[in-house]
Amino acid sequence: MVQSREELVKWSLQKAEEYFSAASSNFEADRLYPAAEEIFRAVETALEALLYYYGIKKIEYPGKEKKFTGRLALQFLIRDNLVNANKLSRNVHNRYLEVASALHQAGYTQGKTFSKSEVKEYLKFAEDVLTLVKSIVGV
Repeated sequence: MVQSREELVKWSLQKAEEYFSAASSNFEADRLYPAAEEIFRAVETALEALLYYYGIKKIEYPGKEKKFTGRLALQFLIRDNLVNANKLSRNVHNRYLEVASALHQAGYTQGKTFSKSEVKEYLKFAEDVLTLVKSIVGV
């Protein structure tokens, strides 16, 4: 089990890099839907590393009756602890939500595919987010 905040940050960034690498491989092999999924994971995990860097210990968010966990909690934490605290630009956050929304909608649309240009844009965005997070955390 990861013990320190620094280890959580490093572990998350390593996972984000792995997801990005898988996304790149899938893109090159014209497996666009799996590439889009891996891109989303890379961005999400890089932003999770940034949350850990700024002191978040667990990905959970208080609710009225029970705590939110998982992706919904992550989105709330990113909004409250990164965007609203001016540690992440609103443009990056909006783009993250755009990618998340596109992938989420595709999961409910039979036969949904992504265009090569769309996935290429997402891949560039993921690379930019990874570079941004690495520059902030000093890795």
